[in-house]
Amino acid sequence: MRWLRTVGLCLLEVVLLTGCTHQKTQEPKAQAAPIGDDAVAAYRRKHPEAMIGRVVAVRPEDRLLAAGDLPIADFKRGDAVVILGSSQEQIATGDVVSMAKNWIHVHYGEAATGQRAPQLGDLVVRFKNQ
Repeated sequence: MRWLRTVGLCLLEVVLLTGCTHQKTQEPKAQAAPIGDDAVAAYRRKHPEAMIGRVVAVRPEDRLLAAGDLPIADFKRGDAVVILGSSQEQIATGDVVSMAKNWIHVHYGEAATGQRAPQLGDLVVRFKNQ
């Protein structure tokens, strides 16, 4: 009987010491707002030689994205591109791996530590002199 009371007191102590704590669920990071048309127009004025499109699909497990709103005929496999985020900061670089009727497919490099991966609405830029 005495051991039963000891076990019961130990269990009570564990419950009282650990308390009823709720696990804080980690909220997902808010996605950055897509770059507005005014910002794109300003970037085009600043870099008239640039071909600029938007990310229309992302497959992060393969580090692939599709970009549209581009002159597809001006691209070829292996062309280097830069992916820009909402404040026109460079997020990643990549290479064109294929072209379709309305978009290009880009394989992009791993994001630097603390840097987010490309997402819908980001810009894909290729300079004509590359």
